[in-house]
Amino acid sequence: MNLLAAAPALLAVALTMTACTSRTETGTGLLREFEYLGCAGDWDEDTLAPEVSSTGTREAATFLVRNPASCGFDQGSDGRAGIDGDTLKLRYTLASSGGDMAACICEYRARFLVSDLPEGVTKVSVNGDEARIKGELVR
Repeated sequence: MNLLAAAPALLAVALTMTACTSRTETGTGLLREFEYLGCAGDWDEDTLAPEVSSTGTREAATFLVRNPASCGFDQGSDGRAGIDGDTLKLRYTLASSGGDMAACICEYRARFLVSDLPEGVTKVSVNGDEARIKGELVR
């Protein structure tokens, strides 16, 4: 195999090894799709509350999540969405592929595509923490 033919495979391996690669998972039910978007660097907010912005309609809404966590995570997976009263509960798992963890706080990002969001939902939580909603929640 020549180097030119191997280039796409080498690029895929290199992208998989970086800390900020994205990973998409499909789901069923309320959560249609989850995508881990990676680390965006240091968390620069005064509050440690996650932030959520949304677009779309209740039939198909995209939620972009910014949330703080310890530095050193380079993988995000197992996206989940559920309803608890008036709260949309978004969850995903952060993991490290073996690198060192740090005492600093980093900003992690994820995207959730949710379908058939109930009318009474007015709040969002991310990994158990109430999120600040940036802009309007989908209507």
